[in-house]
Amino acid sequence: MKQRAFNKPESLASRGKKPMASLHTMLMEQLTAIPDMFISKMIKRKIEDAGGKAPEQLVQALVDHISNGEDSPFEWHDEHAEDLDLDIEIDAADVESVIQEIDDFNKTKLPDLIESVTKEAGVIILRSLERDWPEQKSFEEAQMEVFRYNLEERWGKAFDVLRMMYTVARELGNEAAKRQRRSRSSKQAALRETLLRLHARACQVTAEIICLMANGYADGAMARWRTLHEITVVASVIAQHGNGLAVRYLDHEAIEAKRAMDRFLVSHEALGYPAPSPREIKRVERLYEERLTTYGNNFGSQYGWAAHHLGLKKPRFDDLEVAAGKVAMRPHYQMASYNVHASSKGIAFRLGLLDGEGLGQPVALAGASNAGFSDPAQNTAQSLTQITGLLFGSNWRFDRMIEMRILLDLRDKLPRILLRAERRLERDHRQFLKKLRDRKAKRAR
Repeated sequence: MKQRAFNKPESLASRGKKPMASLHTMLMEQLTAIPDMFISKMIKRKIEDAGGKAPEQLVQALVDHISNGEDSPFEWHDEHAEDLDLDIEIDAADVESVIQEIDDFNKTKLPDLIESVTKEAGVIILRSLERDWPEQKSFEEAQMEVFRYNLEERWGKAFDVLRMMYTVARELGNEAAKRQRRSRSSKQAALRETLLRLHARACQVTAEIICLMANGYADGAMARWRTLHEITVVASVIAQHGNGLAVRYLDHEAIEAKRAMDRFLVSHEALGYPAPSPREIKRVERLYEERLTTYGNNFGSQYGWAAHHLGLKKPRFDDLEVAAGKVAMRPHYQMASYNVHASSKGIAFRLGLLDGEGLGQPVALAGASNAGFSDPAQNTAQSLTQITGLLFGSNWRFDRMIEMRILLDLRDKLPRILLRAERRLERDHRQFLKKLRDRKAKRAR
């Protein structure tokens, strides 16, 4: 593999004359100096009122003397300056005047000044980023190219198994779609259409999972598997109960449309979108009422399409898992949920984060990683195989049976390949940590 060489560009924080962290320090220093600025202004005024004209060095020395709370008489010597003999008196009214000026400045001028400086600095740094972006982009692409090469070298065989499974599953889906188009029978039409569309969506999600893993995003792949699991569970329940449940599932779109419209009506103004037309609102509400009239009020819940067949008023997804025989996958589903929701567990547990064992390794993962692919890969293989097996029911041609057998063999082959890649990664990581420890110990000596 040819690797391009690029120098690392400046980070965003390093652009301009000073890093942005230093800019903040400079701003704090300037804000701290505001009182001295107004004291200096008062002293200059006092000296001028006394008939003198003092150099800046004298004014600054006197400001420092006052700011430091010195009680001793102030003396200042400069062989290049004219002799000055001034008697300056600073009373409580002068102090109060300075305090008032500082307060007025902080309230009226400082916010606008900070906003103006922030805006100008942002424009300068943004221009620098835009000017240097081609170099930055090339550097990041080169880094990612090397990363993907190493990732594929370690995990590529496992990824290829999934890629082959995706290809076989998609071909079986294409065959089912052709069969659907050729069929003139309306018997089980809703069931066939529903399973076909769910399978197509499952294939698309599988492709997304493979894409995420091939680019180093195991946690993102696990999050997408969560969706694939939901699709598989829903398809399994529908396949088990047949055409009647498939019809209810398709008709439930009217319930979801009404729920979505209600949310949109509450927020469209804040989002800056026009409201739906009265005609559209009436159409959605009419279909909603028709579905409740046909199927009953229990149909209006999130999984109300399954209420009648499962014998539950408001079935939950857990209930669908039980009906589909997928309860064993619930721990994996919960683990995948950490990557979907903003829970504290979601920041504490990351599939792609390797153990740094106190050697200064990152406690947060903000990008790609070369770890954590076993769970999303195995789960994806299992779910894709299951939903593909639902496509043909009991009507399997011999060639379709062979393709399904290939899919099963690939699924069963995958864990061994993943285990080898995982062990290799663990070995390499241990060696990496040992080098870090040795380097740390050498620096300590």
